[in-house]
Amino acid sequence: MNVTGAKICDEGPHPETRDIVLPNQTESVSQIAVDIGGSLAKVVYFSNISKGGRLNFIKFETEKIDECIDFIRNLIAARRNPDSSDLNLKKRIVIKATGGGAHKFYDAFIDKLKVKVEKEDEMECLITGLNFLISEIPYEVFTYNENDPMCFEDTPNPTNMFPYMLVNIGSGVSILKVTESNKFERISGTSLGGGTLWGLLSLLTGAKSFDEMLELSKHGDNTNVDMLVGDIYGSDYNKIGLKSTTIASSMGKVFKKNIKQSVGNFRSEDISKSLLYMVSNNIGQIAYLNAQAHGLKRIYFGGCFIRGHPITMNTLSYAINFWSQGTMKALFLRHEGYLGAVGAFLQYRTKQRSYSFSEIFTVPQMITENSVNAYGILESTSTKLVAFPKLENLDEYQPDTLQLTDSTAQKYWIDVLERNLHSLVELAKEWTSDSENDGQNQDVQSRASSFDTLFRGHLARLRDQPNMYGALTVRSLLNLREQCLHELGFPDIFSKVKAAENKSALHKLPGLLKKVDSLQSLEDKIELLIDNILAGNMFDWGSSQIVKLIKDGELSFEAAKEKANKPDKLNHTKKFIERIISKNKPPLKKAVIFVDNSGADIVLGVIPFARFLVSLGMDVILAVNSHPAINDITFEELSEVVASIAELDSLVAAAWASKKISVMETGSASLCLDLRRINEDLVEACQDVDLIVLEGMGRAIHTNYNAKFTCESLKIAVFKNAATATELGAHMYDAIVLYEEGNNNKPSSIAENVTNSKENSNNSENTVSNGID
Repeated sequence: MNVTGAKICDEGPHPETRDIVLPNQTESVSQIAVDIGGSLAKVVYFSNISKGGRLNFIKFETEKIDECIDFIRNLIAARRNPDSSDLNLKKRIVIKATGGGAHKFYDAFIDKLKVKVEKEDEMECLITGLNFLISEIPYEVFTYNENDPMCFEDTPNPTNMFPYMLVNIGSGVSILKVTESNKFERISGTSLGGGTLWGLLSLLTGAKSFDEMLELSKHGDNTNVDMLVGDIYGSDYNKIGLKSTTIASSMGKVFKKNIKQSVGNFRSEDISKSLLYMVSNNIGQIAYLNAQAHGLKRIYFGGCFIRGHPITMNTLSYAINFWSQGTMKALFLRHEGYLGAVGAFLQYRTKQRSYSFSEIFTVPQMITENSVNAYGILESTSTKLVAFPKLENLDEYQPDTLQLTDSTAQKYWIDVLERNLHSLVELAKEWTSDSENDGQNQDVQSRASSFDTLFRGHLARLRDQPNMYGALTVRSLLNLREQCLHELGFPDIFSKVKAAENKSALHKLPGLLKKVDSLQSLEDKIELLIDNILAGNMFDWGSSQIVKLIKDGELSFEAAKEKANKPDKLNHTKKFIERIISKNKPPLKKAVIFVDNSGADIVLGVIPFARFLVSLGMDVILAVNSHPAINDITFEELSEVVASIAELDSLVAAAWASKKISVMETGSASLCLDLRRINEDLVEACQDVDLIVLEGMGRAIHTNYNAKFTCESLKIAVFKNAATATELGAHMYDAIVLYEEGNNNKPSSIAENVTNSKENSNNSENTVSNGID
């Protein structure tokens, strides 16, 4: 991506979602899909970037369909290379269209765009889009009620996604029963939907748009127009379980005692809230009755009627909870209005998809400016991501150790990232500038300033609405910071530092290996190797305390050893030693080590440990980030480091040549580790591992501290954040060396999910071209 001149745009109606302007970047749009409903036209399009592509979202009012057509015309025009002699290039575009408007506006699209339009079945697109979003996009699904807003559901295990019910609320309502990925039926519906509410409020209020009507409802009091149980009985009707506040008759006070009141006697806000309750309660009850009749427990609500509106979601949630007596929940979607458009996009079948998508929130979007939830661009990953095969229970696995659900924890972590932002910006300026190129330096200064503005804006937004982008966790905050850096053209500001630290550590390695090899006792050797890992893990540029020590010259490798404490309750070193030297258990055959930092961490800590495991007869996979994150080492860098070590050490040389030591990428660009989303090739290679090593604070403390596996595991890290240490009953610079034997009684569904991941990739939701032909 050409980020030269990148800046934050201060113009536009919604400053909370300001665009990043890339004046020198040209996008090539390869695929376009549109879902045209009675109220809104939703467009998704795939734009190619240097290493993959992005799925973008935009919407238009259907009554202004010409604006939608003009937007698509500009996408097609931008796709053309002005230097190309191929004047027929734009005619190769095929637009996938669904919804009623795909038929109504078919001729307009053909005539004005001069492209081929392929109409796709509306219901099939809805289900395909929903299956993709709930299985592919983390924290897509959430529940909502006024007492506990936005609780996110984990991505479902593909083996138990079905059956479910989709209630799609547009102008009208369709209710679909889905029993398999491509098997569904429309079981019901109602004409009382979003169009009903819009129409009635257009007659009864001065509101000009649906969003204006929803905003009116936020300030209304429905009890001024609705007749309540208390209005009839004077109290609760306990015998049949009705509270006095229950609505007995929507708009019942408007026509009372046979005296017709005029519209002017009632506030627009009160009318809006009453009718919103009426339509939402009706939809909720119909949804529940259908779920009960068909034995369905999972109910998803989609469509642009909801729009992330708190009152609407709370009403639907209340209806489902009330009628089911708490046995069912209403499930909402962050990409609620784009199910059909995404499903239409996924009908492109030109190539089997060999990648997944991750969500990028650098420029968040909201269905309306008052939505409580936002959604991001979906960016293709470099590899297909699937679940790690050795998790004890995929359904119960939760990567994040600390759940930032209370306001104190949320404020602390947002404060930490904001407090450290200035120093990171200064590092970006210092380490990516060129002393001999003033023009480049000015661009770096400008982009660094834009990064500061962008990330501070995100932090401010998350202070107000912590779950706007999904569940707020340490991992999500760190990932967001990396996304902002990458978007503004700083993919790896630590590259020079990592190279220097690797070179320095390589210089010290022969002496360290000599010391290790001189030890005759296995117990002493393992103890020293683990101490070396802990010392190496102290060299972490993601910790402000460690950065200060490094800059002040107070952190040598030996000094790091002294700083790392090993409290007994967190130190299973002896237990691990007993396992290694045990004569009563079969020897370990294969290990995977999820590695962390460059420099001393990988060279003086992890590699000597991997070398020792190889000496015991084991195969060792070094699992490493695919892309940069702070000073974490990447796949390309680690491959070079191991090759360099092979020139210094004959044992590593032999292991590297025979592939007893191998380097594989995780598919991640994060400081943390979500084992539900791992490179498919690495997952296949790990089917027969019997030892998992998680190394570093991001992978073994902030995430996976509580992870359980079906095989033996070792978690090694040092606490470099005082609040995290306190939360987990430790102190700053305490080390963990946690060894667990594992549970071999693995649920078969997980094994089937991993084993069949490639076989199932021909499903419609997994067969979209990457657009990089």
